[in-house]
This record gives sequence, C-alpha cells and structure tokens, in this order.
Amino acid sequence: MKFKDFLLSHNISSYKLSKDTGIPYTTINDLINEKTCIGNLSLKYAIKISDYLDIDVRELYQLNDIEFVEFRYFRNNVLNDLKREGNEAFVNKVIKEKTIDYYHKNNGNVYALYLLALIDYLCRIDNRDVYQDRYNAIRKETLDNPFFVGSDLVCFNTIEEAEEQLKIKVIPEFSKYNIIEDNVFNIV
Repeated sequence: MKFKDFLLSHNISSYKLSKDTGIPYTTINDLINEKTCIGNLSLKYAIKISDYLDIDVRELYQLNDIEFVEFRYFRNNVLNDLKREGNEAFVNKVIKEKTIDYYHKNNGNVYALYLLALIDYLCRIDNRDVYQDRYNAIRKETLDNPFFVGSDLVCFNTIEEAEEQLKIKVIPEFSKYNIIEDNVFNIV
C-alpha cells in the first residue's frame, strides 16, 4: 500500500496531517504525489507522521518498500542535530519529544539506548542533572554484544577488545550499554 492510499483508507487529508503534525504542507503533498519518498524524510518527520498515524516507523517506511533507517544513518542524523542545536537544546528537544520513549516502545532498543547514553553523557559533561526517574527502567537494559558503527557495523566480544583494536577510549555512558562510541562531536 502506498502512503497516499494509506491516508485515503484512514480518511486523513494532507492538510489535516500537515496541520496536526506541524510538518509543512508541501512536504506532505510531495509524499502523497510521490515527488519525494518517505525514505527522504528526516527521522524527526518520520517519527511525527508515524506517531500521528499510530503506526511503527518501520511500517511507515514499508509503505514505500523502504527498510527502517540503518543505525549508522540514525547516528549520523542524531550527531548532526547535536552539532547544529548545541548540547542543551538537543537534550531538551529529545526529552520534550520523548524520542527515547518512542524508540523503546517501538522495539528500537539500540536507538533508545544510544540516545539515552548520549543524553546522560551530555548531562555529565555540562554538569546537568540526568533524568534519573524517567529512564531508570531503560538503564537496566544492555545490548548483547558490543558494537561499533562506522562505515560497517562491527561487533566485538568486549568493550576492552574494541578499545584495543580501534585504539580509542569508549565513553562510559555508552560502554554500559555495549555501544562503542568515543567522540560524539567529531561528525562531518
């Protein structure tokens, strides 16, 4: 089913979708008329649309036969947002928009844990209070195997092995979830 057909079957107009989500009408109209595809949407817009339509982001992408955003692209988008917005504005936006909660609820644990580690790290380096009560349940989770995301996803047996092979020092907030991240500010 195409995006346009999905909206028609749920009796949702492009105007209403635009108005209710805050996404520009031209963007919605271009999606409906297939002048652009859902895969070209920013992750932020994709989340807004999927939340509004009460579907998982994966389902939204599948309306145009697109796979869910690969983690490396997610990471690049997140770190570019951080660079553009600055630490405090970025943290406030992620918390306000409940992005961590969204990913956690929709089986995107690697995305939720990455964002939570990033938020905790930014709070630590900026001497801000972390959001303890809100995310304590998620903080008890971890990924099965440590991994590093570069041009390819590389798995390691331990964080120490990754640090030795990659010659880096993993940020503690990331290592506790088995995510290998050494510098969130060095993004092109």
